[in-house]
Amino acid sequence: MYISRYVVLVMLCVPLFACSTQAWDGYSPVEAASLQALGLSSVEASHFRKMGFTSGTIQHWYDAGFLANNDITAWHDAGFAVDDARQWREAGFEFEAARSWKKESFYAKEAQGWHERGFDLLQAKKLRAQGLSTQ
Repeated sequence: MYISRYVVLVMLCVPLFACSTQAWDGYSPVEAASLQALGLSSVEASHFRKMGFTSGTIQHWYDAGFLANNDITAWHDAGFAVDDARQWREAGFEFEAARSWKKESFYAKEAQGWHERGFDLLQAKKLRAQGLSTQ
């Protein structure tokens, strides 16, 4: 009886181990280990790979203070490079506001200057079109 339970247990575990190794297919062992060290599951890693990210790219986002994977995806998909996104955050802008200002061709520091002087995006856009700036 004990042996048959053991055999059943092994038979149940083999597919699990096969799935866990197959999930990292396409990654070198070093890259898979790096991604796992960042705390990513194989599904999350696959999502980032489709975006063209490597473990180094993801680490760069983490180092810039972007720790939530959906946050990284949102900024990236909106056309922000990691350093650009970091500058917007340092200027005090959350994603939606940064995206709106950037869409109107403002840079982070420029938008910060307008915002600190009490102007919203629409006002800043109109004043800038008239040749004014916060410099």
